[in-house]
Amino acid sequence: MSSPDRAVSTETAEAAAGEWPRNSASAGVLELLLPLWWRKWRLLLSALLFAALAGGLALLQPLRFTSQASVVVQPALRPSITSAASLVPGLAGLAGGGGNPIDLYVTILRSQTVADRVITRFDLQKVWGTRSRTETLLRLSRSVSFGAGRRDGLVQVTVEDANPHRAAAMANLYVEELRSVLRGFTLDEARQRREFYDAQLLRARAGLEVAQRQLQTSGYDRAALRAEPRAAAEAFGRLQAEATAAEVQLSATRRVRTEDSPEIQQQLAELAGLRVQLSRIELPQSEGPGAFVGRLREFRYAEALAESIARQADAARLDEASDALPMRLLDRAIAPEWPSSPRLPLWVVAGALVGLLLQAAWVLLRHRAALARLDPEHLQRLALLRSLMPTRKPGMRWPWGKPKP
Repeated sequence: MSSPDRAVSTETAEAAAGEWPRNSASAGVLELLLPLWWRKWRLLLSALLFAALAGGLALLQPLRFTSQASVVVQPALRPSITSAASLVPGLAGLAGGGGNPIDLYVTILRSQTVADRVITRFDLQKVWGTRSRTETLLRLSRSVSFGAGRRDGLVQVTVEDANPHRAAAMANLYVEELRSVLRGFTLDEARQRREFYDAQLLRARAGLEVAQRQLQTSGYDRAALRAEPRAAAEAFGRLQAEATAAEVQLSATRRVRTEDSPEIQQQLAELAGLRVQLSRIELPQSEGPGAFVGRLREFRYAEALAESIARQADAARLDEASDALPMRLLDRAIAPEWPSSPRLPLWVVAGALVGLLLQAAWVLLRHRAALARLDPEHLQRLALLRSLMPTRKPGMRWPWGKPKP
């Protein structure tokens, strides 16, 4: 090649070198893609090799089956609240309860009491070969999960096990244990309310007998006839009976609810309203002429109080005898036909991606190392480092071995 042609090619190379940084982004992408394209078959082979390896590992994993049971939480209308609502207006809004019981149900399902019953029923410590009951509880907690839908009131129990029939049976047993615990809570609460109302009913009937005897000993007089006391006495007795019934209901509710619960707050508001109405019509009693009005009023009050407490006691007995629970079984767990894990396609795809990424990283590292060896500045740095390294003098011992003769 003549010197003019050589000069032209040199100028062209310099111009191309001057234009290279202008498209640095595209140049960087090409610098990454070209080595990968040149080694495409190696990348494909690595992806296939790792995919086959991951598929083999997936086939060696034990099969796991997942079964699920679902229950729907429904608010229950208890007869005791219904009877109280008929006597004290405003309690009807509390008949459905004030809190969301889904969190309570999930807590019961996660309790150690339910877990111990499941372990005992299926003898999981022997089936799983665990050394202690604590280890069995930990493995059971990893195999069982609970889902709670607060909007739709749905509670789901999901069990994963190597045996599909055992997984379904364990999920159904969790539902049965939840039903058993809730039934025990309901019966215990109804029994406490029934005992409380029975004791209050004895006191109310005793007060009614006293008021009746006092009324029988008093006679009519002209002042009582002019005052027409029957209507006033009945109104006052009805309000006072409602106030006392509200106090009794509040005392019964405080046994099973906290002071911050909506039931307690609503009943306190109703009791305050009844007391305000009583203060407006209450009159001082006297033992002189016209004492018949006060005694009739006391009799009406004792009669209405005994009647209201008797209704609440009857409702508590119905609650104790009732078997209704605020939950319904939606889906019963059945034995799954296909395993849920290991998922062979997922393992294969993950293995192929890992193999592809590892091989791509290796190709790019080798390409960068080859480019660095062609860089004059890199060669100068290597020469400088070698010159700074200590050299072994003749007859000098290295720390890691003897000098060769």
